[in-house]
Amino acid sequence: MKVLHFQALVVGALCLGAAVLAAETYNHHQQLAELLAAARNAPADPAPALRRDIDALDVRLATLQPQIVALSEVQGRQTTAQAALAQQQDELAASLKTLQAAPPGPSSNDLKALEQRLATAEATLEQLSVRPAMPAAANTQPKASTGEKAKAKALTPPFTLLGIETRGDVRFVAALPAGAHSLTTVHLLQLGDSLNSWQLRAIRADRVVFHVPGHGDHTLPLP
Repeated sequence: MKVLHFQALVVGALCLGAAVLAAETYNHHQQLAELLAAARNAPADPAPALRRDIDALDVRLATLQPQIVALSEVQGRQTTAQAALAQQQDELAASLKTLQAAPPGPSSNDLKALEQRLATAEATLEQLSVRPAMPAAANTQPKASTGEKAKAKALTPPFTLLGIETRGDVRFVAALPAGAHSLTTVHLLQLGDSLNSWQLRAIRADRVVFHVPGHGDHTLPLP
């Protein structure tokens, strides 16, 4: 009986060992299957793709390098231009302050009035330039003496009066020198000013008085 009991124990132990060994074998088989599946599903070696990306980045960087240099040069020129513009703005601001501090000149209405008067005078001069000469009056008027002719010739003003200009409280006489046809040669005379030795003495409503050396005062009508 003891022998049979021992044999049963041995057989049970062997069966238990076989079961444990089978279980371990199954576990190892499962792990091996999982490893094979993982190996089959593992991604490919990323090194070639990374090398291709690095090469592409190098090419792109080499292409962008000249553009970066060009952008740097453009930025430098823009900085220089901005500095020059800032300097011009400062100069303009200084000029504006100087102009604001300067005494006021003639108003726009005065300038417009002067332009209108000058335009009228220019038109009058053009009409005078195309007007036919008057025939000699030798047969209708008695001959003047030589002294009277010289006196009349000497008192002929060496300019043409255009009118009176007023700027504020100051009155000017606009005169165009004889033989001139450009409005840029118009003189604005104040009391005491001279034009071709004729000195302005008085400005009245419809006439002006000049002092002529050797002939005294001479009155001229205003147009």
